[in-house]
Amino acid sequence: MRKTIRHVLLMLLVALPILPAHAEPEPLMEDPFGIIGAAPTPVGGQTLALGLGYSRARNGANRDLYGGALEAEAGLVRGLDLRFAQTAEYGPAAPYPADDTKRLWGGLSQLGLRWQILEEDGWRPALGVFGAVRTAYGETSGPSQSGQIVGLLSKTLIEGPRPLAFSFNAGWSELFNAEPGERAGRYEFATGITQNLTQNTSLGVSYLRAQQDRGEKDLNLIAAGLWHRLGRAGPIMAAGVGAGIGDDSPNFLVFASFKWLFGAAAP
Repeated sequence: MRKTIRHVLLMLLVALPILPAHAEPEPLMEDPFGIIGAAPTPVGGQTLALGLGYSRARNGANRDLYGGALEAEAGLVRGLDLRFAQTAEYGPAAPYPADDTKRLWGGLSQLGLRWQILEEDGWRPALGVFGAVRTAYGETSGPSQSGQIVGLLSKTLIEGPRPLAFSFNAGWSELFNAEPGERAGRYEFATGITQNLTQNTSLGVSYLRAQQDRGEKDLNLIAAGLWHRLGRAGPIMAAGVGAGIGDDSPNFLVFASFKWLFGAAAP
C-alpha cells in the first residue's frame, strides 16, 4: 500500500510541470463608450463584438432610432492591428432625407488600421493613431465615402488590482463627395475614465463631442457603461446609458454588447 502511494505521489510530481497553467486574467479594463483605445490587438489575436443600441431624439414626430453593430479586430504585427466595423440603423438619421416622419434603413461600413506609436512607460502615456475609410448609405440616398484620422492617448493613473485609466481621442473626418452646402470636414473628440471594480468588472464614463451638418449644433453626449467578463476567458458583456446635451443631441440612449477574444487576445 505504501509503495503504491509513493508511486502515485511520484507520478504527480513528474506531471505537475506539464499540467496546463491557468493564470489569473488581467484586470478587465475596457475602453469607455465612444473611445478608441491606444493599445492594439496583440499579434495573433482577434476580437469580435456584437452590439445593439437605441436612442431617442429630443424633437420631431419620429424620434426613435434603433441600431446594431458588428466590430472585428485582428493583430497584424507588433503595435498594429486591423479594425472593421459594420453598423445598421433604422429611423430618422443621416444620410436620410430631412423628412423625419419616415423610418428608413441605413448603415456605415468602416475599415481602418490602428498604430501604437508609443507604449505607456512611467509618466509617459500610450500614444497611437487610427486611420480609416468609411462608406455611409441610406435607403433613399447614394453612398458617401469619407476618410477619418484620430489621435489616441491613454494613461493609467492608478496601478494595482483596481486600476484607474484615462483615455482621450481627437479626430477629423473628411467627406470625399460632399454635396453643395454639405459640411465636408468635421472634428470630433472624446474623453473617458475607466475604473476596475473587481477582477472581472469595470466601469467607464465618457464624453463625446462631434461636429454635425451645417445649421446643426455639435453633438454632445455623456455616457456610462459597465463591462463584465463572464468566466476566465469571456465573453465580455457590456451595458450602458447616455444622455445628450443640447437641441441637436439625442435625448437619451441605451446600449448593450458582447465581445469575444480569440488567440493572443484572450486573457
